[in-house]
Amino acid sequence: MLDPRPAMPSGDDDVDDGILAARIAGGDEGAFMTVYDRHADLLFGTALRFLRDREAAAEIVQEAFLAVWQRAAQFDPAHGSIGGWALGIARNRALDRLRAEARRPVSVRAPGADHPTGEAVDFMDWAAGRTAGPEADEPAAELDRRWTRALLRTTLSQMRTEEREVLVLAYDGDLSQAEIADRLSLPIGTVKSRTRRGLARLRLSLAAVPDLRPAGADLRAAPVRVTDQ
Repeated sequence: MLDPRPAMPSGDDDVDDGILAARIAGGDEGAFMTVYDRHADLLFGTALRFLRDREAAAEIVQEAFLAVWQRAAQFDPAHGSIGGWALGIARNRALDRLRAEARRPVSVRAPGADHPTGEAVDFMDWAAGRTAGPEADEPAAELDRRWTRALLRTTLSQMRTEEREVLVLAYDGDLSQAEIADRLSLPIGTVKSRTRRGLARLRLSLAAVPDLRPAGADLRAAPVRVTDQ
């Protein structure tokens, strides 16, 4: 099994994905650890939010990166980033895990109660009496929506605070840019620029995954509601 611990910097931080994939295919462990360092946090955070199980999420990350190591020669930069490729593998493994184990969710506790993942239970889920995790027998479209939401939440958690703040206020708080500027005591131009940068990061994260490209392309026209979790 791959070592989940972070590697020391390899000096490959600026190397293109295609070059890294070719080097991984040739057995270059340094190139592999560069890819791992770039993308492991996003994979783990997304799998954790989707599965609500730290051990299962860690196993998904291990399986995804093992596939990257074994199948690097198959990577085509024209079809997206190597991180998006790894995310796609992780998504499929996570869905397979739910179906294979017929995993059933646990009861949701009151809002603010600590969740096993360290997150608070979503208030709207609790208020509606919904369960905490994705069910193995949910329709594929619903599971895809849940995976996308997990990816959005993880991407948000890795953003700069100022970009995450304006997006949460806009899409979870339903505030206009003028209202956000007033709330944060910022010039309207600053709010607009932070919103543009934040949306660009979200679109990039979604567009990197082939199965989610349509959702990424639609972000500007039909913004996805997100929560700061």
